[in-house]
Amino acid sequence: MNRKLLDDALDYAARGWSVFPCLYRAKEPAVPRGFYSATTNPATIKRWFGGTVNYNLAVRTGLASEAWVLDVDDRHGGFASLGELEHLHGPLPLTRQVRTADGLHFWWKATGPIQCSDDRVAQGLGTKGDGGYAMVPPSVHPDGPIYTWINDEPLAVAPDWLIKLTQKPPPKISERATSSVRPGAGPSAYGRAALKAEIAELASTPEGSRNHRLNYAAFCLFQLVAGGELDGGEVEQRLVAAADANGLLADDGMRQVLATIRSGQRAGLLNPRGRP
Repeated sequence: MNRKLLDDALDYAARGWSVFPCLYRAKEPAVPRGFYSATTNPATIKRWFGGTVNYNLAVRTGLASEAWVLDVDDRHGGFASLGELEHLHGPLPLTRQVRTADGLHFWWKATGPIQCSDDRVAQGLGTKGDGGYAMVPPSVHPDGPIYTWINDEPLAVAPDWLIKLTQKPPPKISERATSSVRPGAGPSAYGRAALKAEIAELASTPEGSRNHRLNYAAFCLFQLVAGGELDGGEVEQRLVAAADANGLLADDGMRQVLATIRSGQRAGLLNPRGRP
């Protein structure tokens, strides 16, 4: 397993994809700075994957690797949504694909910024782009299935209609998050102003108060997500970036930062808040 893992990691790096280890049978990063530590450096990759410890393997998506992913989650109707879109716009061009535990990852060549999101394209269709990462073979899903490539096609450029859908405001907040989330027309001016203020405050928070401030910011901002004022994917991305700016990410690691965000997220989604 370790020899295969190392060979695959080096092969991805040779393609220009920045890679890093995640915990085995998990999606949490196994290095302190998470996807910010991703690299194509063979020496670093051999140090990570050349030992006796099993890891999962992830690629930093977006312009850092010139690749992004359309995540089709069949548990939430992703194939049905994709079928409707292809009926309207025509079939997707052939590109490299991974079979996941619950659907497919379509890998595309990144020619510009792509935001990470859950259901912005359509219900059950997520995107992994700048500020994100995706698991790649031979990683093992937490539920047991192994990620596998189902073809070896070169990465295609996604059609314009798909790119435009990744950029549109979400038609509603994801129903999977909580039943209390109210539909909205995407981030509002009120929500964006609150997001800007919270992120600026968090980014400048000194050592000793950073974890508490991150939890509080996540709570406040996910209240606005539940109220239909903000997009949850963007909120998480901005919180991680602010934790990186104030040094918390380097000190505590991505796993702990995400755990703190999830704690605030759960409480915030149960207490929706909108513009006065």
